[in-house]
Amino acid sequence: MKTIFRVGAVGTGNIFTEAHIPAYVDLRDRVRCTALFNPTRSSAERARQTYLKKMDEAGLKVDWNVDICDTPEELFSKVDIVDNCSPSRWHASYSIQALSAGVHVMSEKPMARNGLEAEAVVRAAARSKALYQLNDDNVFLPRYQHYKNMVGSGIIGEPVGVWLTRGTASSARSEWFFDPLAGGGAILDYGSHAVAGSWFLIGFEQEPEEVRSVRIGVKDRTRLVGGRLCNIETDDDAHFKVLYRNPGNGDWVSIFIESTWSWPDLAENGSDVRGWLMVEGSEGRITGCFDEEDREYIVAHRYGFGERRIPIQSYRSETLSFRDEIQSFVRSVELKVPSLLDAVTCAKTIRVINAAQLSELRGRRSVNMTDLDEFLRGFGSPDDDIAKIMEAGDRIALKLTEPYRMTGPCPKGQGA
Repeated sequence: MKTIFRVGAVGTGNIFTEAHIPAYVDLRDRVRCTALFNPTRSSAERARQTYLKKMDEAGLKVDWNVDICDTPEELFSKVDIVDNCSPSRWHASYSIQALSAGVHVMSEKPMARNGLEAEAVVRAAARSKALYQLNDDNVFLPRYQHYKNMVGSGIIGEPVGVWLTRGTASSARSEWFFDPLAGGGAILDYGSHAVAGSWFLIGFEQEPEEVRSVRIGVKDRTRLVGGRLCNIETDDDAHFKVLYRNPGNGDWVSIFIESTWSWPDLAENGSDVRGWLMVEGSEGRITGCFDEEDREYIVAHRYGFGERRIPIQSYRSETLSFRDEIQSFVRSVELKVPSLLDAVTCAKTIRVINAAQLSELRGRRSVNMTDLDEFLRGFGSPDDDIAKIMEAGDRIALKLTEPYRMTGPCPKGQGA
């Protein structure tokens, strides 16, 4: 008989109600939402009603309690798995607290705002018997898995470079995204997807060695945010490149990333399921396309031998990839094996993003991981005191977003 796991959400905004709740309804034979926490209690109440309504629409009876908790600690005592859907400022904090309580954690991206916070999550995961997964659903899209398998098959020879665009020209996101402390800009939002996805394609055994900003800045400063016209003070357009090296043989692959809240420059479409993605190899390249009947293909071009279209399974939205990421973690917990997107691996994605930010801060000079470590050490060594980690994290966030600020955060939105 399969175990049905109890899941509790910390943070009950759009990502939980719009994206994760439908997945929990689909996965009802494996998971049940039993507890919810949000600093604004009415948000948790709305999420509970949404969950109950969707279960009812599916013809299912909820014969268990869905508790609204007053504190995260209360929630941790009532669940097997925490779904961390809080704003980015709180991702590391809640993950550390849950792991310390022996509760498995799925965290929304980014796993933290900076390398200091990310390493604190790594330490908490190492001490805990519980498992950690970064919920980067893009990796669970079939197109990424098809690309990865084709790269691994050697059809284009050895990978040389990856070009990837992630982003949409929209301000239709919660206000906290535009707060330098709570959100951190497009590079932490879509950049997290882009770094994890592109690295997944070439293999996590590759190590990030050097990062350089090509252009990180504010492209469309004046926007409607939460219904108010204002000047944003975080980056909304980030272009950077990363050099990965294989420690086994010294080979390298370069990746160029565009993560944006503006119109993409690299391609017409920067969405999760249709965004520009190309892998260049020593003997060919692969890209994707859709035909006139909207069927999806990978186009494999062999130098000197023409190209071939290969039909692939297609997800037309993230709805199914949200389900897959949750299902995959439930299976990891059941088997007691680490997720592919564990804390150690995903902490490196944050370091890559921080290195790109530091490169921009230093006049777009190339930054290696030693440079980044020296920069982070300048903010102290708060060990495992969560309050001190967050205080240092706030100072790092303000420093790394310094080039984009005018007068102060606009609007304020640091709560969950």
